[in-house]
Amino acid sequence: MTAALFLCSCATFETPKPQATGANAPPAQLQKVWNDPDLLFKEAQKAYDESNYPLSLTALDRILASYPKSDVYGDAKKMADEIQSRLGLAGLKIGVLLPLTGSFSRFGDSALNGISCAIGLFDPCGSSTSKIQIVVKDTKGNAGTTAEALKELVEKEKVSAIIGPLTSVEAASATTQAQMLGVPVIVLAPQAGLTQAGDFIFQHTLLPETEVTALVNQLSKTDLKKFVIIYPKSKYGEEYKNLFAAQLQKSGIGKIIAEKSYAQDIPDFVGMLEQLSKEPAVEKILGGKKPDTLGIFIPDSYKQVAEMAQGLAALNIQGPKLIGTSRWYHPQLLAGASPALEGALFDTPFYPEANLEAARKFSGDFFKAYGNQPAWLEAFGYDSARLLMQAIASTGSEQPLSVRNGLLGIQSFPSVAGPLSWTEQRVSTWPPELITIRDGKFVPVQGP
Repeated sequence: MTAALFLCSCATFETPKPQATGANAPPAQLQKVWNDPDLLFKEAQKAYDESNYPLSLTALDRILASYPKSDVYGDAKKMADEIQSRLGLAGLKIGVLLPLTGSFSRFGDSALNGISCAIGLFDPCGSSTSKIQIVVKDTKGNAGTTAEALKELVEKEKVSAIIGPLTSVEAASATTQAQMLGVPVIVLAPQAGLTQAGDFIFQHTLLPETEVTALVNQLSKTDLKKFVIIYPKSKYGEEYKNLFAAQLQKSGIGKIIAEKSYAQDIPDFVGMLEQLSKEPAVEKILGGKKPDTLGIFIPDSYKQVAEMAQGLAALNIQGPKLIGTSRWYHPQLLAGASPALEGALFDTPFYPEANLEAARKFSGDFFKAYGNQPAWLEAFGYDSARLLMQAIASTGSEQPLSVRNGLLGIQSFPSVAGPLSWTEQRVSTWPPELITIRDGKFVPVQGP
């Protein structure tokens, strides 16, 4: 029995390397127990519990090959069959490039959990008969490491396609190299223009321009005519401020009457909000009969938005509609239930409570398998793996060129976020969920 390449929490997904003392030398962790089937099985069980499946299979292989009459043989066979059944033994390999260590590791882990759910790593997620093997490389959030890992996935592991990278820092060099090597990749990074590297590059993410366009389209259905932008002095804040201003101008639905920036570590927003409220154009609206015609756009995280909403309440500023981005969608935003948040408008790329069969099933299965509700990164990882599986199934071939052609042919795919298609630039498009807050709860926007 040959150990398959598969999912674990380690930096790379490879079977244990033999020691230099010989091709058949056991891994270091198993050397002391190599000739004792009982102790080998205990190590296999320990490795299994830690999700170190390559090491577990190595120990189990030793028992099955060398100790067929041992008392643990039956249990070893059962455990080995379970791992093989979950992960499949087919030659098809999908590469995964994610940051599993470093400052972005929690995001990489989230996407990886979604991918593992799609291939059926843990019941009741996915299908254990999918026969998909994944080979995961830790990018460490580093462009050089990513490029090296991608080359190894293609030239050594012979993967049919790749999911990742996740961050913009990693993505530019990875997409260029993937195009040169002729392997399709589904990039999860939100940087615009990545698919310009060539026709092997696909992108499944929520681009800032797409997000802001959806928000402004919804605002066109409201009575809002004047807008204030309050934004952090960060790359994210600047980008969304400029996009929002450009989309407003393009739509012609209203104009910006004031802007206010703040340092990311600002401890108290009350003073800043009070100063802003006294600016003539803003004060005129707040003191008039229609303060509800003012929109306040805040492209920041839920933590800062919650503090700002409390600041507005403390100053008794009522009426303006708060507008935000997908970073708002978090349960902690509702902590304190500030009245200023009622009627707010923002978006999310994945809404677990959406009235979609795919979303409900994924959310339920994921929770049973992992013990927590999935967010958008889990959803994007899950759908990226499913997209590749459909591409392979539609062409009947595991060759990278065929997989690319299969991806190109996918339209109206039943993703967990809604019907997904590719734009001409091979960027995923689906209807982002617009969210409001009603009676202190998240609810989808229903009409204007």
